[in-house]
Amino acid sequence: MRPFLLGALLALIVGVTGGPDAASETMVGRLLVAQPSLEDPNFSESVVLIIRHGDGGAFGLIINRFVEFRAPQEILALFSEEAPESDVSVAVHIGGPFQPATTLVLHSAEFLMDRTDRVGTLFAVSPTVDTLIATVRGKGPAKMRIFFGYAGWGPGQLEQEVDSGSWAVIDADRDLVFSDDAASVWRAARARIRVDL
Repeated sequence: MRPFLLGALLALIVGVTGGPDAASETMVGRLLVAQPSLEDPNFSESVVLIIRHGDGGAFGLIINRFVEFRAPQEILALFSEEAPESDVSVAVHIGGPFQPATTLVLHSAEFLMDRTDRVGTLFAVSPTVDTLIATVRGKGPAKMRIFFGYAGWGPGQLEQEVDSGSWAVIDADRDLVFSDDAASVWRAARARIRVDL
């Protein structure tokens, strides 16, 4: 398996090449919080960070489907890559039901590389191999997660789901996105939903 070209993957996932601001109101960098009425098992009690959103659709990563901690070397082996031994471990999550073999690294925004794609002001996505190699060399991001798969919506689909009440939209912050207690993230995010009277 070869490392993917991040920009091409992001464009392919959403089906646009014009970037996240093609829609009149972007949700990039915000969180979708599944409402209790959302019964789809892929998204029940999920919290999704929107990575890309435009006229061509949207895609994001479910941030509260933690699987396990793995050594970077184990993940790099999937790409036939090697790295120096280290005692670093990385949290692995299921990012969504689509293309489960696809990997993305979501991390804090202070870490930048040539192919880093910013997600709002707090987060960024970078190529898996390069980020993990930087991490084992002590030069990686302060906060990061590895995601297998992603959540995706076609043109207008996400807006329709939000309008129908399947999702609430809230501001994202590092505490929620990089929480060490993934099981508590949905309830914590639900508590932040503002109810307009």
